[in-house]
Amino acid sequence: MDILEVAKEEYNKFVINPFSKFETVNFTELNKHKVEDIKYFIFDNGKKRFGFICGIKNGILKAPFSSTYGIFSEITENNRIEYYHEAVEALIEYSKNNGIEAIYIGTPALCYSPSLITKFQNALINKGFQIESYDVNFEYYTKNFDENYLAGIARNARKNYNTALRNELKFEKTNDVKSVYEIIKINREFRGFPLHMSLEDVVKTAEIIPSDYFMVKDKEDRGCASALIHHLKENIVRVVYWGNTPESEELRPINFLSYNIFKYYKEQNISLIDIGTSTVDGEPNWGLCDFKESIGCSCSPKINWILKLK
Repeated sequence: MDILEVAKEEYNKFVINPFSKFETVNFTELNKHKVEDIKYFIFDNGKKRFGFICGIKNGILKAPFSSTYGIFSEITENNRIEYYHEAVEALIEYSKNNGIEAIYIGTPALCYSPSLITKFQNALINKGFQIESYDVNFEYYTKNFDENYLAGIARNARKNYNTALRNELKFEKTNDVKSVYEIIKINREFRGFPLHMSLEDVVKTAEIIPSDYFMVKDKEDRGCASALIHHLKENIVRVVYWGNTPESEELRPINFLSYNIFKYYKEQNISLIDIGTSTVDGEPNWGLCDFKESIGCSCSPKINWILKLK
């Protein structure tokens, strides 16, 4: 398998269907300032098989370097597992020959494409990559949302949703990006969680990745919870951020928000809602894990890999 370093224009010509919006040239170019160099690779064994985008910083070849995961994008269909092995081996040889000290790859949660990701991960581990961290991702399958949803979730989650109804909360899809972002910012600061995107980042990213914004308002028409969601693949959306204001906690708006988001995307024929990881470097946040399971989410592994070359 040959590894070809190409210009972004050539990469775009061959990689017609990237794995997701994170693996596009436009998204990469928007975030290229976060690394020292960008590499666009094509893997070819007589037929062009895969595309792969990565960044280089401090001697480390990284995918992702700005999003939550990185992976090969298939150019041809029905690629055998041996092709993944050959491509990973070619990537390692390229890295050795170009002074790379380590390769870091954070693969997507398995729910995104079980067969493709399994082949890729098998190639990584067989070529010497080690697991740096084993994160737990939570996702909701909208096929499970029906008239029996409330009866099937945890008792406490159902109780919180009913509390929200008694408090006359309202759910809406909105274009008020600033207000949505402000609630998320307040929530992250209150809980001590990092906020990696500025308002400007959110707006610029939305020019590349289709984005939805949702708001929950109280009976006084004040925003008390919000969500920012990206459309990453044809039938998959990802919750980038969601949260509520500290003073609205007793209204239980987050359970109301999640219920209505599930309902909305069910009606939009979206099959999977990626709620994101509830681990940091593999260590679970027990409260977040319990909350996501309580509203009906299932989980799958999201594994981060590293190969040290020096």
